[in-house]
Amino acid sequence: MKTRFPYVRFIAHLFVISIVLIRPAASFGQIYSNTFTGTGTCPTQGNVPTTSTTATGTPLTRSTIGCTVSTGVFNSTAINNTSTINDASYIEFSVTANPGAQLNVASLSFFRQASATAPNQLEVRYSTDGFATSTSWVSAPNTPTTGTIITWDFADFTVPSTTTLTFRFYPYGTQRADLTAPASSSAGTFRLDNVTVNGTAPLPVNLVSFVGKSSNNSVVLNWVTAWEKENQGFEIQKSTNVESFEAVGFVEGNRSTQVQSVYEFTDTNVLPEQLYYYRLKQKDTGGEFAFSQITAVRAGTGEQEEKPTIFPNPSRGSFTLSGSTPDATVKLYSTAGVEIPIRVNQSGNPKRLDVAARSVLSPGLYYLNVHSADGKAKVLKVLIY
Repeated sequence: MKTRFPYVRFIAHLFVISIVLIRPAASFGQIYSNTFTGTGTCPTQGNVPTTSTTATGTPLTRSTIGCTVSTGVFNSTAINNTSTINDASYIEFSVTANPGAQLNVASLSFFRQASATAPNQLEVRYSTDGFATSTSWVSAPNTPTTGTIITWDFADFTVPSTTTLTFRFYPYGTQRADLTAPASSSAGTFRLDNVTVNGTAPLPVNLVSFVGKSSNNSVVLNWVTAWEKENQGFEIQKSTNVESFEAVGFVEGNRSTQVQSVYEFTDTNVLPEQLYYYRLKQKDTGGEFAFSQITAVRAGTGEQEEKPTIFPNPSRGSFTLSGSTPDATVKLYSTAGVEIPIRVNQSGNPKRLDVAARSVLSPGLYYLNVHSADGKAKVLKVLIY
């Protein structure tokens, strides 16, 4: 796991520390699992996978490899008994993230066993493009006659929504599994069971940002999602030691949406100069949940002047300007100095203005000029994506 160092920003009496600490939903650690419990018939019975609620999976299938009768395992014969694998001779299964979700894949584990005369070598591969390209377990252990469970602990990777991840097992070799003779028989058998893909399929909410800041005698939390699917909402949790968290509020989600959503929560139960840690517990309508990153904010004394800031930034052309005054003049410019038409509305908070471009903006950098009635001026960078 890579260690990421906190990013620290000091502004007058305000400082914010963002600690990247993503935690997966605690309700499962397996994306796919297939344990065979059926009777000894062909095709193999009990070949029914179990998946996380945000993914689907296929049963195991064979290509040019035959089925042989056995109870409680996926037993195969007609194994390739040559010194190299046959690309057309394999056992495979697939798992796919549901629309709006993704797969965070950590490892593959499975039980394997060979009969005495079967080939004892095995290669395992996975692919996300139908095996136009693939990744191989180069050091896969040989298959013994006494069955054991092994784990391929590969480098963690992410599979996007609706993309299919396929695993293939290639049993082969010229050495017998009992190691008594160099020649193997294609009539030997190869057994698989307890096939498991470990990892998480995170809940379908794309959290773009989560930040907090001190504002007078309170802490204001803001977060943005790029899209949501069956999102019930966010439980706001607070801690003073990053170990024990308590719920301090709940903000309803937008259920299912493909557009950006902006959220805000104000915690007024804070002590001056106390450092607080906040996180979001995102819940979906099916009861699953996941934690956000942790954001730390030191509460102010109530005396500092709020500086003009933009949220969210980057955005798609609509954002909130905080720390301004109701009579401020606000103008948006391109990097070429061309003024961009915008709408400016009071948000209900006297120190906040809602700003929106009147037309779709090209991605890039823009400048927001803020002039208050007392003559103070501020130029803020605006990023559009």
